[in-house]
Amino acid sequence: MAIPIQPRDNLGHFMLPQAPEQAGYYVYGNVGGRPGTGHLAQYAHPSMLSVIFWVEREWQAIDHRKFGIGNMSLAGGVRYEHDTHMKGIEMDMRPIRKDGMVGQAARCTYKDKTIYDQAATIKLVNLFLRHPLVKLIYFNDDELRAACGPRVKRWPLHDDHLHVGLWEGR
Repeated sequence: MAIPIQPRDNLGHFMLPQAPEQAGYYVYGNVGGRPGTGHLAQYAHPSMLSVIFWVEREWQAIDHRKFGIGNMSLAGGVRYEHDTHMKGIEMDMRPIRKDGMVGQAARCTYKDKTIYDQAATIKLVNLFLRHPLVKLIYFNDDELRAACGPRVKRWPLHDDHLHVGLWEGR
């Protein structure tokens, strides 16, 4: 039996493994509002995959819940939605929920204190910030930003997801 090869685009970016057993993350999202298309926007530069897998390992050592990974890049770096997410070095991620819910319906904002786990999200953000390839994170929770430092910044429409960006060219 042949081992399936992870899809790779013409830029050398790989599709994030979509459902590995016992992974510390889950995937969500869609392209253009079409259900079942999230995987098409999950092409990542090898550096981003290294960051994700490192954080995933560290996260699993401190928390049993999974973190959600959304948009990264379309194959070939094609522009969609906005001017980012074309180089495979940017990733959207959901805040951690108190109830551990995962999947498409697991969306929450930092304003919903009944399901948003701010303390766990701070721990996850700090893991990402410990990695030398992480340049910045956009998220609008002011308390989280104060706890995590100046590389976490406000950005419009980032109440329900975090945007992780890597240094380019590293």
